[in-house]
Amino acid sequence: MAAELWWDDHRVRDLLDDVELLQVAVATGAGPHVTPVAFHRERDRLWFVVPRRSVKARAILADHRVGGLVLGPPDRPYALLVGGRARIADPLTARGLSSPIGLLRGAAGYLGGNDRHVIGAVRDHPAPTLALSRVAVEMTITRVALLRERGVTAAWGRWPTASVLLTGSLDPPPALPRRLPGAVRDLLAEDTARAALGWSSPVGPVALPAMRSVDGLIHLGADALTLCGGLSAGRACLTVERSGHRLDSKRGFMLRGPGRARSTDGTAVVTIRQEHLVWWHGESGGTLAASRPSPGLRSV
Repeated sequence: MAAELWWDDHRVRDLLDDVELLQVAVATGAGPHVTPVAFHRERDRLWFVVPRRSVKARAILADHRVGGLVLGPPDRPYALLVGGRARIADPLTARGLSSPIGLLRGAAGYLGGNDRHVIGAVRDHPAPTLALSRVAVEMTITRVALLRERGVTAAWGRWPTASVLLTGSLDPPPALPRRLPGAVRDLLAEDTARAALGWSSPVGPVALPAMRSVDGLIHLGADALTLCGGLSAGRACLTVERSGHRLDSKRGFMLRGPGRARSTDGTAVVTIRQEHLVWWHGESGGTLAASRPSPGLRSV
């Protein structure tokens, strides 16, 4: 099937047009970095907005390769992997504005499709400089894979040569820190069926649908990981988030460190030896190191 025909599949279109959040994977010196954003689709492009000084903005400027994950609602058991290249479009500095009309069209679609997120952000952060503190990102999709029940249903575009994972068992990782706000700590204390695993691949960072159990083991379909060319060890992250439309409803964490993967009967089991845990709740956030917490706030 031709790579340019992925948008003809109604399952792909429905997910991209109906789901509000995209888990974006970018490459950093510490490995993959995955956090959610509201987004808008325009044919083979996705538009989203990030804080000007955020990790995502700096990472995209350094490495244009990005990955994305769209999780379907519970009544639509599909997930969508996307990959491609992103560029920053900054109206203040004119950086990346090769097509002002395209930026305006993308901005109009983003505002129209994510009005509840935009209104919630303005209500919770009514500063007139809010828009100036953000930049737009245009992601051109070159790879798409549709997943169902952890298996790959269809794939379009150029994917790397499929990898082969080691087999065997993994010891559970050390316990995670508990010095977190209660709303974020609760996420650590429950089995999580909707998480995003960030992994490195030959085509850049990827975000994969995963489940995290309270013992710290992460489960996902082995087909999805091998489709991306993912190896049995590498830098990794796991992101768990819960987001409403208001800023103070957004909470989550991302743990980062060396990851190991093993395959058994079509299921990949992953552990991450935590080096840092990034958390956010509304406008508050911070980073906890494996040895001691770091009090500084950061924008994710």
